[in-house]
Amino acid sequence: MISRFIVVLCFVLSSGCIYRVDVQQGNEITSEMVSQIEPGMSKREVVKILGFPLINDPFNKDRWDYFYSLKPGKARRVTERSSATLIFEGDSLKSIEANLPEAKTES
Repeated sequence: MISRFIVVLCFVLSSGCIYRVDVQQGNEITSEMVSQIEPGMSKREVVKILGFPLINDPFNKDRWDYFYSLKPGKARRVTERSSATLIFEGDSLKSIEANLPEAKTES
């Protein structure tokens, strides 16, 4: 009976030592990256800066959606989210709509 208690106690005490990995999903988008993009750029130029879009709309080839989320291993919920939607007209960028987190400053 005591040995079972000791084994259970060891499991309970060691449960705090579990390493949880950070989970990143999508393309990381920064304000610096978005500031490099301008209307009139080609799809190829945009891919060089942002990479390929996470979501390709099968019904609208001229809309590219980029999403990014980060959930640190120690956190219980997503702590950082960003997104950008790019609208093209043919091969030329027409508009950009971005929702980016505030820039982090180090003190």
